[in-house]
Amino acid sequence: MRYKILALLCVGFILWFTVQPVEMSWSETDIRLTEVICGVAVVAVVVFIWRKQQTSLSLVDIVIALWFVYVMLRTYVNPAYPCANFCLRTMQMFTLYMCIRLLFSSVRVSERMMVFAILICAIYEAVLGVGQIFNGSSRHYLYLLTGSFLNPGPYSAILAMALVMALQWKKIIEDLPFLSSFFYIPIIIFAILLPATWSRAALLATAICAGIIYWNQWKRWRWWIFVGVILVMTGLYFLKQGSADGRSIIYLISVLSISHNPIWGSGIGSFCHQYAEEMAHFSSQHPTFNFLSADITSSAYNCLLQIGVEQGIIGLCFALTLVVMMLVRLKKKGKTLGIGLLCLLFFSMFSYPFNQLPYQIIFVLIAAYAGTGEEKIAVLSTKWHKWSRSYLAPVAMLGSVVLLSVFIHQQVRERVKAESDYRMMSGLTNAAFLNDYYELLPLLRSNEYFLFDFSKILEKDGRYNDSNAMLRLGTLISCDPMFYVIQGNNYSKMGVYKEAKQAYQKAFHVMPNRLYPLYKLMLLYEKEGKKEKMYEMAWRVMTFNEKVVSPATKDMKRKAKKILDER
Repeated sequence: MRYKILALLCVGFILWFTVQPVEMSWSETDIRLTEVICGVAVVAVVVFIWRKQQTSLSLVDIVIALWFVYVMLRTYVNPAYPCANFCLRTMQMFTLYMCIRLLFSSVRVSERMMVFAILICAIYEAVLGVGQIFNGSSRHYLYLLTGSFLNPGPYSAILAMALVMALQWKKIIEDLPFLSSFFYIPIIIFAILLPATWSRAALLATAICAGIIYWNQWKRWRWWIFVGVILVMTGLYFLKQGSADGRSIIYLISVLSISHNPIWGSGIGSFCHQYAEEMAHFSSQHPTFNFLSADITSSAYNCLLQIGVEQGIIGLCFALTLVVMMLVRLKKKGKTLGIGLLCLLFFSMFSYPFNQLPYQIIFVLIAAYAGTGEEKIAVLSTKWHKWSRSYLAPVAMLGSVVLLSVFIHQQVRERVKAESDYRMMSGLTNAAFLNDYYELLPLLRSNEYFLFDFSKILEKDGRYNDSNAMLRLGTLISCDPMFYVIQGNNYSKMGVYKEAKQAYQKAFHVMPNRLYPLYKLMLLYEKEGKKEKMYEMAWRVMTFNEKVVSPATKDMKRKAKKILDER
């Protein structure tokens, strides 16, 4: 029993990081997580050896290890895109999987313990959300509740996941009315808070999983339920039509990107650049397409599409194989965890939960639980002695975890300090900070805001070519058309009008619902003295149907009207 308590404490320490405030960049939470992973790995190995267990591999272990190797090799072979952050996170999650997998091999952890631990975290998030409603402490000024996340989208996933897990567990113990009655309170809280997040993905995932749970009771009404769900989803679509249409455009462009590099993908960390390039090509080929709902994105809002763009069919095969194997194993040994995982997977088809640390941790824990099964493959061949599987293999795993963790710890700490230094300089455009920016560049190449600010300082100092070099780095990690607009400005100041025109045109094609690139083209033609092209562009500016009407767009159209009036 004491070993189970120890294992539960280790799982609790890991899950504690799922309720910490989520940040956009590295933080102290990531440093502490790496330290805890090392500690849990030591505990797992000590218990493993003390209890005289033997190492073994499951098929889940093999798929995860092969996928990890593929991602690392893919990064090494094609290092064109800044992906250090992704690789560090991948290594961190791989070390977490190894230590938890070893822990679960040492101590048999029941599904009940896992479900209980995850539900405790979800209840904490729910209480946090209720508090935000009453005291206005949301982490986003536009939304009422966000939990520990930065917006209600990812927050809704933990509520949806916990709700379906609570429903499944309640159904399992429905023969025990006294115990099952305890689930009513969290179920009601989750069910009330979930619609308040306005997340269609979470509502859809919850509805599908609830249908699976209560299929036997509801199947006689299946057609009525199906019609009801269609009507509700149609209503939700029209309620946030712009957002839904924007996602559709993202999916279309992502599929087109996959078609160009179907086998290997475009490279780890390439999504934003490939999205911008494909959008520019598509919009130039289909100028009459309705791009009004298109927007800047850093995610495909579909985990499979994002994997397909960056890792190709090979990465998709690893992902799908892993998910199917996990669901098959959980159907036998943990239906409640299985339905929770299924809810998270459905949600990930319309959002980006696996870009968030809490869901990465939860997925790894469930994968380790699923990978600890009855059907195993020996780690070492039969010619090795028994002590090799009892001592050598776990110690080797511990050594791997420690070595990787030391490397991750050092790299993350440097990046946390670099982010802190950048925040102190952010917004300051004095050339005196140039040396500081150059020092931070190797660590912050994945930070688009840093690169944009760096380029602005270089531009202000008259170093236009250097500014454009930073902007080109920015286009590798962002699909924001402003990176091309500023390049056009720099070329214009250097008198290189042909390149300036190309930059402005690229900016417009990357985001064809933006007025600003057309306005800059109009001013460029005015500067060159090309009257006819200036009038033509002024007419386009005047008649353009922009996505967002603002004082700035009104001023642009006013300037265009003035040019046309003087014709």
